[in-house]
Amino acid sequence: MEQQQAGLPFQSAPHDALRQGLCNLREDVLPPHPVQTIQEAGRADGGKPGMLRQLYGVALPARMQIEQQILGRFARLPGALPSSRLGLESLTGALDEFAYESYLGQPQDSEVAPPDTHSLMEQRLGLAPATKPVARGII
Repeated sequence: MEQQQAGLPFQSAPHDALRQGLCNLREDVLPPHPVQTIQEAGRADGGKPGMLRQLYGVALPARMQIEQQILGRFARLPGALPSSRLGLESLTGALDEFAYESYLGQPQDSEVAPPDTHSLMEQRLGLAPATKPVARGII
């Protein structure tokens, strides 16, 4: 049986204090707090469906999963406006998050005119040749 060494860990890479905070090897040796361990385990296995199953039974997580699949398939006709998927975002809690996609790459900020809805549908249904849809001057 091997004995564990109670010494400090060897620091093999330089420590970036601006991104990772001040270097403290003593904290790396100490075991994490029990609450932190429970929170990390809950995040790793997606504890929400399991918790809902224990509290409300099997039907509620199954219903939420079916609703998520239905809302994920909903799409608007192709054209100038993309599908917002507001229902799916509200179900998953993505409405509360603010990321780069929230303000970068918006269609109203685009420099090119949006393609025509009719040419996009013709291409999707296979009625038009597989060329790039063109903007027909409708803005």
